[in-house]
Amino acid sequence: MVSRWTCDRCGFVAWTRDRSEMADVTGSHLLAHHSDALSTSDFRVSWDCPYCAAAKTAYDGDGVVAEFKRHLHGHVTDRIADGAHVAERVDWDGVVRVDASAAGDEADALRTHFHDAAGLVVAVTPTPERLVRALDEALDAWPRRAVIVSTGEYDFEATADVDFEGRNVEMVELDPRLSPAEVGETVSRILDDNREPGERVSLEVSVFHQIVASFDVERAVAFVRMLAARLDDAGGVLQLYVDADADRNVATVLNLLDDTIDLTVAVDDGRFVRRP
Repeated sequence: MVSRWTCDRCGFVAWTRDRSEMADVTGSHLLAHHSDALSTSDFRVSWDCPYCAAAKTAYDGDGVVAEFKRHLHGHVTDRIADGAHVAERVDWDGVVRVDASAAGDEADALRTHFHDAAGLVVAVTPTPERLVRALDEALDAWPRRAVIVSTGEYDFEATADVDFEGRNVEMVELDPRLSPAEVGETVSRILDDNREPGERVSLEVSVFHQIVASFDVERAVAFVRMLAARLDDAGGVLQLYVDADADRNVATVLNLLDDTIDLTVAVDDGRFVRRP
């Protein structure tokens, strides 16, 4: 769980793992909205608060700006919600696009955030060892059931220090020659066989750009829509980890999926951000 703040002037939302980190987020964002409240004259910098009668003038420009950010943050502290989750934005039922490379540390921060709050985790990933290590190092406890799907054989030597005993984990190796429909059917069967009634489901797809690169645009779009519809029936959140530079057709596919994606989140210095 994290702390969440929503700007009441635009669609910006930020989640931070520590409430104290939110001051920098809110201060910088509100200053961008109220940049005209800052002025420079006679070698001094001044600010006039748009929310109250407070004002300040000083020679230390950086200090004045930092103080103004702290002051602006003070006006919104009562709107910071604790114990929140990014998936609450879609009521734990929808598609979340994650603008981060699936093999990066920033993606690990968000995937463990989702998987930590779910009972059933299904991850379609080209790097299963990385996922296992992220879960093992970041989570206090693993989900009730985790099914890790990959086109490669799991290398247990790469995670020799991870103790799987007592953890309900299954590794599924896919034939790389399978079509998108066959991959989708495999995931659907996994959901049927492993989900318990009323359980939160976190479905990670970290092979988005591989799907786009391997198949034509139409089939890549159909694959995502099919998974989204299947998960909508089962209840849960599908996360698509998107590296927009990985393939020239990624942007095209994303445009066609605009009505399917419910939320787009970026990871910024360990914080999760929905930009306007």
